[in-house]
Amino acid sequence: MKHGIRDAFLACLLLAVAGAASPTTADELKEIGCGKELVKDGGLPQLVVDDKLHVLDQTRIDGKFDPGPPPSGYRITSIFCARSDIVPAAGDYKVVEAGYPLTIFARDPADKGRTRIAVLELNGGQLRMRSVGELGFTPEMAHRIQAFLDSSLPQFGKVSATR
Repeated sequence: MKHGIRDAFLACLLLAVAGAASPTTADELKEIGCGKELVKDGGLPQLVVDDKLHVLDQTRIDGKFDPGPPPSGYRITSIFCARSDIVPAAGDYKVVEAGYPLTIFARDPADKGRTRIAVLELNGGQLRMRSVGELGFTPEMAHRIQAFLDSSLPQFGKVSATR
């Protein structure tokens, strides 16, 4: 999995540089780009940036998250996005509800532009967000993440994560 996170980081770093993303406040959440981790039986994961995948737009509306079909012979194992803030958007739980961990990458202007990496996922049936990069969450981020998790619980309910 460490290999996959490194590759996702590189893909999102390219998205951030290409989009010349400037960090913004949580109120102005921007999505620079998203992609899918694809796996072929017996093969290594491949990270593919998908210009048609817009998690923020897809999860703002009612309904289920759908990443679209994978290429023939592959399966989608996770979704990743480069954003202006590491804290999940209100509807991001729909990605996990659909059976996909969501990795979020965000540059932190308060820490010399270093990139924070976090994964929104199910753990023992519970929705959680964990930091997987060198930078952890600040107390302010942890507070906003907990508020997201608390507000997602009534909507998320008990799900069986299937793909």
